[in-house]
Amino acid sequence: MKTIIFNFLLCLPICLIGQSFPSDSKVIEDVKKYHGKIASAKVQNEWKLERESGYNFSNMAKRVVAATTIKENGVSKNIIGLAIYVRGGAGEGWNFSRYFVTSSETNGLKGLSEEQLIAQVIAQLKKDPGRVFTNLQDIAWVYDVNFANGFKHEVDKRSGDLIYKAQIEYELKKIDYYPFEGGLNRFNAPLEIYVRQVGSELRADAFSVGYAETVKKTPMTEKQFNACPTLKEKPFEELYGLQGPVSGSDSGVNKESIGQKVTGNENKSHNDPKDSGVKNENTEQKATGNEKKSLKLPKVKGTIKLF
Repeated sequence: MKTIIFNFLLCLPICLIGQSFPSDSKVIEDVKKYHGKIASAKVQNEWKLERESGYNFSNMAKRVVAATTIKENGVSKNIIGLAIYVRGGAGEGWNFSRYFVTSSETNGLKGLSEEQLIAQVIAQLKKDPGRVFTNLQDIAWVYDVNFANGFKHEVDKRSGDLIYKAQIEYELKKIDYYPFEGGLNRFNAPLEIYVRQVGSELRADAFSVGYAETVKKTPMTEKQFNACPTLKEKPFEELYGLQGPVSGSDSGVNKESIGQKVTGNENKSHNDPKDSGVKNENTEQKATGNEKKSLKLPKVKGTIKLF
């Protein structure tokens, strides 16, 4: 029993040295040096020990540090993160590893209105539609960007990004089968807009179009399909608007013919006034003239002799 107590007392100083955490002032100093833009900081809570895989002792210690960044263009951030320290052995001292930010809140920036944010998205589509759509060669038309479910956002705790949930309505070219069957598929898809601080302003800086079911299908002939341009070939301004991909020799799509497969018989019925029921004055007059001519008999004077 005396031997056990003696060994415990012998090891106690080593354990105490190993668990001697950095002081609060040392933690703040390390965090400021690592981040580079912190104006003030304060430690919170107690130390938390963790053991990573491959270690038989707690090789990692964490301490919560709340901080405020230096103002830039009148804008600063309130951040909360973890000051992380590591050690190579149970009896060794702690060495600073990194400061991991877990939440961020921006101060001093003017928020965006719904109209301003939509205008920024449209401006980005005009400048570089590839930042919104991943495959431009199939996007035939963009109708609108809207906040049908309300103008609201979430905050990414780590980055501080404001994530707005909008909707984007567009037409996508799609071939269903061969021999050719295809056309335009209309979608009203969710659009996540990531708003970030750029200089002293909030800007729509990243986008993510989500999955959606087809709202409407518009069948096309193969000729119409091949003639229908996309954002890969045309600037956004020419393929944008509530009117949709209608008429015009430039687009190759005709409002009246889109979705109609015209066969020879159908074409004849539309062009033949007798089949279509459309009155044609020239034809009618001609027919009437022939009819009168066939019924008109010459007048014969005198008698007719029969042999």
